[in-house]
Amino acid sequence: MKDNFIKSSAIYFIGTLLLRGISFFTLPIYTRLMLPEDYGLYSLFTASLSIVTIFIGLQIQGTVNLSYNSRSEEEFESYVANISIFPFIILLLCLGALAIIPSLINVLQVPSLMYGVMMLVQAFIGVVVSIYNSELIIKKQPKKHLCFSLVFTLLTVLLSVSFVLMMRNQSYFAMVMASTLANIIVFSYILMKYIKRVNVKSLKQDWLHGLKLSLPLIFHVLSHQVLNVADRFMLSYFKTDIDVAIYSVVYSVGAIVQMIWTSINNAWVPWYFDHLREKCHDLIKVYAKQYIIFFSVGTTLFLLASPEITLVLGGKQYESGIYSVPLIVLAYFFVFLYGFYVNYEFAKEKTTIIPIATVLAAIVNIVLNIYIIPKYGIIGASFTTTVSYFLMLMFHYIVVVKGMKHRDFPDNYMWISIFAIFISMLVTYLAIHHFIIRCILCISIIVVYSLYLYYFVAKRNQLKLMKK
Repeated sequence: MKDNFIKSSAIYFIGTLLLRGISFFTLPIYTRLMLPEDYGLYSLFTASLSIVTIFIGLQIQGTVNLSYNSRSEEEFESYVANISIFPFIILLLCLGALAIIPSLINVLQVPSLMYGVMMLVQAFIGVVVSIYNSELIIKKQPKKHLCFSLVFTLLTVLLSVSFVLMMRNQSYFAMVMASTLANIIVFSYILMKYIKRVNVKSLKQDWLHGLKLSLPLIFHVLSHQVLNVADRFMLSYFKTDIDVAIYSVVYSVGAIVQMIWTSINNAWVPWYFDHLREKCHDLIKVYAKQYIIFFSVGTTLFLLASPEITLVLGGKQYESGIYSVPLIVLAYFFVFLYGFYVNYEFAKEKTTIIPIATVLAAIVNIVLNIYIIPKYGIIGASFTTTVSYFLMLMFHYIVVVKGMKHRDFPDNYMWISIFAIFISMLVTYLAIHHFIIRCILCISIIVVYSLYLYYFVAKRNQLKLMKK
């Protein structure tokens, strides 16, 4: 692949590892410094915050990538600044509603008006930060994106630990106050960049354009939230809280695959949009093939190592979850594959299509959970998640390939990779208690893939020499 794509992928991947690593190592600090009750309350605060953020921004941040190719550099920068004002209007309306009807704090699930205000402020700034991050990604500025994300994360951690140490008996309030202050400091930096870009003349037009594309995405994001949490609530209802805890660890282990995909996808999307605009369909197909092969190999290695990864992250008490991890990994592999087709739908601004698949998958997930979880528990919840994501993949595949008649992805590689990962999952189950066998398989796969890469690079260099 092109050097800049590989370089960007590496930077995003390293950045994701660093950020996740910080979160991983600070979690024990928070759980030891904070009172258990306060930590539970703060977890509920962040859960509510994620929902409120959707309604504060109406997913307008999701239109940044879509607007880049259709505008000049100056128009794009103006658009980004203009849509950042929209969530501020929503914030003012929400603050007004909260002042007039204080009982709304019960909807937000916070103990007082002050917490409600801080939640709304964080939700607004969260949207602006997301817009700024999207701008850096689509402009292919991975180093700036990494530096910004690291500074924001470290600032939040530093303030949070400091505030909790100063207010040990009010650790819930300390965490909320610290995160709010960190958000305000970061927002001040973004504000200085955006304020001079605002174009009042195109403000209304940009808002209308953004909302036209973003409103359908609300259902997409909400349905994804349902997909992520419905099985946990149903496990709690039909089974026990211990099952929920084990499933949460299983999901976190499987989500490592999504983390890797997200980091690479941040580099893939701007590269893909550029080459799609230039109609380099053959080049896209070649790179997509190598991307699928690389990710399939990585997913296979992760599957074979998943029992040990689960034990390291969860401990002995979560050992029973090793049987569910392969299903969740397969589900996230389907997410990787449907990303190819969703990216094309985004590029063509077909945002009304995208949520249909997510809503249908969420409904199927809930219905299957009702029938399967009572009998099969965690394994059943993992299975329904996998089925739901496979249906999403099939929906987007049919829409793009059959409906939109677009074929710049190697469909045969998609089916081959699904078969390969399915076989890898079966092998993992068969050898789940045979560590040596799985080690031998991992080493063999790495050797074979290294030889393949050597052949691929040598062939590419030979073609370059022939062209010269």
